[in-house]
Amino acid sequence: MTREELHAIVDAQFDDLETRQKEPTFLEFEQKFAQIWTGLGCHVIQETIGKTPQNSRKKTTLRLDLDK
Repeated sequence: MTREELHAIVDAQFDDLETRQKEPTFLEFEQKFAQIWTGLGCHVIQETIGKTPQNSRKKTTLRLDLDK
């Protein structure tokens, strides 16, 4: 995953985060905020690791390209 791809993913969620600031109570805002960031974290992890293999039992080495 490149820096630009990460920025694109976060930018896609920014409008949703901005609209959540208008929630009537802080509890509702906090719950929606947590849902958005949990989903965002899931999406980033999946993009970083890559696609799942056809045979899930096959051993593979995980090569993360995080030094960019």
